[in-house]
Amino acid sequence: MTSNKDTGRPPVYISAPIAALVEGIYRADTTIGHVREKGNHGLGTFNDLDGELLMIDGTVYCLRPEGDAEIIGDDIKTPFAVATHFTGDTEEVFDRPLTAHEFEAQLHDLIPSKNLIYSIRIDGTFDRVRARSVPKQSNYVPLAEVAKVQTIFDFTDVEGSMIGFYTPTFLDSVHVPGFHMHFITSDRSRGGHVMGIAPRAVTVRLQHAPSVELGLPLTLDFLTMERTRDIEADLEKVER
Repeated sequence: MTSNKDTGRPPVYISAPIAALVEGIYRADTTIGHVREKGNHGLGTFNDLDGELLMIDGTVYCLRPEGDAEIIGDDIKTPFAVATHFTGDTEEVFDRPLTAHEFEAQLHDLIPSKNLIYSIRIDGTFDRVRARSVPKQSNYVPLAEVAKVQTIFDFTDVEGSMIGFYTPTFLDSVHVPGFHMHFITSDRSRGGHVMGIAPRAVTVRLQHAPSVELGLPLTLDFLTMERTRDIEADLEKVER
């Protein structure tokens, strides 16, 4: 049951279940323009896994295999994207350096309930951000195989922003459970999928959503998809 205070709050939009991506379905008809209609804050990927998607303040960037960022037009398509209208409910300032392990523990402490979905924005200075992206892939190659060709790179002494979500474990077929974040530098020139964070001085904003809006693509690949992969194991190889 939705409380009165949640009336009118934006849902988190997910363009397709992440289970389809895990099975190697990397093409859909959802446009970036449609995703932008659903919010100003988001992440995901592009058809053929052609880079990482990050949306910040309504602008969508593609984070390329070597970490370069470029603005993407509304006609480009995505097989998987997550978006919401973000303003932020709460704000927490961390004004001292933290290890990646310490910071992850602090983020978990900020989550009031592990059974809700939250959008997250982190702005500030980082001692280190470990990130990755992937080159363009062939359709039907299981997502777990992508880990073999991903590129991993480190940003050190960098200022930037992280855009992401926290998702409950019971939605693991819909989105990555736990924290899922993408990073972009403050000059919007570089970024990637976050694998590790060591902040120096950052502000963390959270916003909970009362509901999830899930898209079900009408492509032949999706309509005929059969679940064969271990989602938890495969996402652990690729997302962490």
